[in-house]
Amino acid sequence: MLDKCQFRHLKLALLLLLLAGCSTAELTVDLIKKSKKRAQQVEIAKAVEEGAITANPVYKIGNPYQVGGVWYYPERDLAYDETGIGSWYGDEFAGRLTANGEIFDPDMVTAAHKTLPMPSVVRVTNLDNGKSLVVRINDRGPFVAGRIIDLSREAARLIGYRDQGIARVRVQVLAEQTLRLEKLAKDGNFTEITGDVSAMPTVAAVEQPEVSMTATSSSGKTVDSDVEDDNVSALELLARSRVGEVITVAPIETQIWVQVGAFYAEANASNVLAKVEIVGAGQVSPVDVSGQTLHRVRIGPLSSVEAADRALDGVIGLGFSGARIVVD
Repeated sequence: MLDKCQFRHLKLALLLLLLAGCSTAELTVDLIKKSKKRAQQVEIAKAVEEGAITANPVYKIGNPYQVGGVWYYPERDLAYDETGIGSWYGDEFAGRLTANGEIFDPDMVTAAHKTLPMPSVVRVTNLDNGKSLVVRINDRGPFVAGRIIDLSREAARLIGYRDQGIARVRVQVLAEQTLRLEKLAKDGNFTEITGDVSAMPTVAAVEQPEVSMTATSSSGKTVDSDVEDDNVSALELLARSRVGEVITVAPIETQIWVQVGAFYAEANASNVLAKVEIVGAGQVSPVDVSGQTLHRVRIGPLSSVEAADRALDGVIGLGFSGARIVVD
């Protein structure tokens, strides 16, 4: 409900913007959304101040847990590097406690992950537009089959898929930054949750990303990977980026698959493929993992995320609960 002062400001803003040629409906919706957002922020801040919401953040990995009949196994994985579909969550969770005891603010650059420690630092790359964002994990989710990370609303806006709702993404742990946050959190230091990203360390990532053509930071600086500019390469710019800073790399062509599993024995992989091909055409493909050959069973490539969701549901329905959507 708008008070008199807010209503006067709303009328004035509408008048000014109408003179600029915008429609009344568009302006009214936009301004009401902004007013509700400000009111929500005030309410959360007041609740925190009055003690109605009490943050008690802790470093947390957690025990195996079950949601919707699916088991998840949290672990400290400093080499985590996965592709899949990213989603986001926002106002409906504003003011609630996250899985590690922080207060969720959709306007902060954070994310939820099913198994990584909290806090962890990851680089999320939107493979559709090339935008790459460093994000801090402080919650659990998304508990939807086929989704590998849930960004906050602000993080989704920065990386360019807030309006679409989902995107093809790559999620990579930044090991050194994660270890730094782990040490701070175990010492009870959660000053970084205030949004002061200047405290984040600027250190190299554990591995270099594959998408490394041309990078542009959120400050507008563009660097080519083959040309030095102020002695900073695109790979270094990506590795040194801090929480909340957007880096833009060249988008890459990708295909969507449903990966049923990976097996040491090719015969086992072929047997599984025969069972799941009722869902869609697939293949067995070899892949080297730490010097050993595994045989992946995949359905696809699939034409869209929606088609992948349907195929994943079908594969899970056949009893392969560990199946997931991957992007190559």
